Amino acid sequence: MSTVFIIDDEPAQVSALRDMLGDSQYEYEVATSGDEARELLRSRGEDADAVLLDWVLQDMDGVELLGWIKKQTELVDAEVVIQSAELVPEKIRAGIDCGAYYYLTKPYEPAQLQAIVRAAVASSQFKRTILREANEASDVLRLLDHGIFLVKTVQDAQALAARLASACNDPDKGVALFELMVNAVEHGNLGISYKHKSRLLAKGMHRTEIQRRLGLPENRDKRVTVELKRDEEHLRLTIRDCGPGFDYKKYLVVDPERLFDAHGRGILVAGSLLDVKFVDPGNEVHVSMLFQR
Repeated sequence: MSTVFIIDDEPAQVSALRDMLGDSQYEYEVATSGDEARELLRSRGEDADAVLLDWVLQDMDGVELLGWIKKQTELVDAEVVIQSAELVPEKIRAGIDCGAYYYLTKPYEPAQLQAIVRAAVASSQFKRTILREANEASDVLRLLDHGIFLVKTVQDAQALAARLASACNDPDKGVALFELMVNAVEHGNLGISYKHKSRLLAKGMHRTEIQRRLGLPENRDKRVTVELKRDEEHLRLTIRDCGPGFDYKKYLVVDPERLFDAHGRGILVAGSLLDVKFVDPGNEVHVSMLFQR
């Protein structure tokens, strides 16, 4: 069973969160102050799939605690959802830049909370998969000076992202690269729009539709090209898809209208973790990142 950590100094809010999420899917750990949260996370943090963190605590700013969480190696795969009564784009961006997975504005509907926590838990578990695969991957990419990879499926993207994460010794960067490659596969090559993906996720048909489209005659030969070049300190990637491009600029900024969607943060998060530059019309993106010798 997945574990959700709730950090909030209002007992009524803690009870409300547990009631909305229910006890059938999650186990809970609760801290009512920043100091208590640090102690709890030091002792039980490896169990954390998602952390619900209030922006304002009596003894500490929530972003300060978020910064501390993101520096703890044992918490590297835990996703933090910040809660706040204020919808301020600058604060949202600050939280994302510090590593927050999502930003929830109070009050919110139970369905919104459930969708976000479910997505955060899935992301945390995916990070663990990437980290495990990165640790198991060979270091062959460190020996590669120049290469081209052809990515057709989401599984291809995950395998390549894991090896790139191994080369950089950073699972967060692997997840960010995975998001960019999946966008190229799903949107670029297969033509799944943002709104269509929202509907597919709501109906539980997302993976089925991807497989259906991969099998269509017009898509069978499509590949995302990932070109890698290495210099003394950096891995430089160019990711190209076969699509017409998209308005990538609106996905590089915080959009309050998309805050409660269960997807749509990948490009924004990738931009906060990596040096990312899209090329018009949006079917090519350049990425630069340090690698570990």
